[in-house]
Amino acid sequence: MKKTFKLILSSSLLAVYSTASLANMEILIGPTKPNNLSIDMPGQTPLGKKESVLSGDFGLRTNDLVEDVGEVPGNKYFGDLNLTYKSYDGSSAKTFDLASRVNDQQQLMWSLKEAKIVFGSQERKLTLGRQVLDWSTVDANWGLGRVNNRVNFDFFEPGQEGLTGIVFDRKYKNGFQFSTFASVIYVPEANPSIEINDEEKSLSCKNPWCDVPASSTDFEGKEVPIYYTVNYPEIADAIFRYSVGLKAGYDRGPYAVNAFFMRKPENGISVAAEIVAESDLSAINVEATPQFYYHNIVGGNAEIRFTEDIKIYGSAISIDPSNVPDGSQPLIQYTGLKPNKKKEDYLSGGLVFNDGDFKSHIGYIARVSEFDKENDILVDLPRWNQAVHLAVSKNLTRKLFVGLDYKYDMLTDDRLTMFNTSYSFGPNVIASFGVNIIGTNPDEDSFWSKYENNDSVYSSLKYQF
Repeated sequence: MKKTFKLILSSSLLAVYSTASLANMEILIGPTKPNNLSIDMPGQTPLGKKESVLSGDFGLRTNDLVEDVGEVPGNKYFGDLNLTYKSYDGSSAKTFDLASRVNDQQQLMWSLKEAKIVFGSQERKLTLGRQVLDWSTVDANWGLGRVNNRVNFDFFEPGQEGLTGIVFDRKYKNGFQFSTFASVIYVPEANPSIEINDEEKSLSCKNPWCDVPASSTDFEGKEVPIYYTVNYPEIADAIFRYSVGLKAGYDRGPYAVNAFFMRKPENGISVAAEIVAESDLSAINVEATPQFYYHNIVGGNAEIRFTEDIKIYGSAISIDPSNVPDGSQPLIQYTGLKPNKKKEDYLSGGLVFNDGDFKSHIGYIARVSEFDKENDILVDLPRWNQAVHLAVSKNLTRKLFVGLDYKYDMLTDDRLTMFNTSYSFGPNVIASFGVNIIGTNPDEDSFWSKYENNDSVYSSLKYQF
């Protein structure tokens, strides 16, 4: 059980000191499509053609082509392996989607994005297992991580990781449709993780996106060590937690609109801490207790498709967290530090153009709920407050691809810039060069401030199959 929680206690482990979250980037696809190892089977099914398809890629990337850039531990270089298997047989379909990464600190990160089986047809289907729910556009585009989990290998391209449960989808000919979600299994976000050493009572991190608490503090000119003890919960308290959700909407012709409600545990684990200093100030002992908070999520999306290539969208989401943890009475009641939960409301909109070769996305997000970073102590700093997003990509030739992705927060001056160019050597091998840059205002304390050294000027070589 302890080993399990060493993997799933991510950098939110001591939320009393910091949080680790991310901003989602539009993933710019490369100039070619991977070859698929497929077996076609005769006949048609309600879900599609009978076949089995295995695809994926593996590659290496170095991030420090320029001196003093990419030299943060865990950010110098890494290797990736991604596998996707899809099988269609009769009236069922199976999907397995796995991503993995090993960085220069020999830390293995992995994410089971989806592992599901689907029964039925396009009009009526039942899905069992782990799947990404396409319920909130603003949550997916801006990496809020309130609906689905996030892969979290890095914060430039966080990706989405599905929830485990049962989904029933129903579509009617008049355009009305609804989806229900139910689960009794809770699987929190696992990346980036903190290394917990029970013997030495220490915490460490092998990932640049992991925000590990301090190992010591200065008191009156004296360096005082900090020792950490983690109270691991019972397995039943951690895993067996319910989630429910309902989405209903209308999609016909150029118009689509829907709304949803979910009640589920937060995707990240919160932690309360009891802090005790030795009488002679020789050490500070921190007793950390993982706690599980529920939240209610209400949201909606609207979309107008002018042509096959152009559409505009609007999306809203409201996250109302519980003020007390779920489960048995917490160990820390009146002393120590406890997470402070605050309601969040976001509005978002954008314009998308995609003709296959050229893609562009102009987006905007605004946090409309109140947030006072001077007085809201122990509350997660907002990832985005009032931000614009511009993403463009173009297949210049059949082999050459370029892409630019830029986000700018007008309130905090946070900036995320991604530039990538790729060249395809035949149908399987792709070489890439790119730049990822985080810009922050030195006079502002924001979510991105602690990650401003995680820039990279990189080259990579990838083999697709």
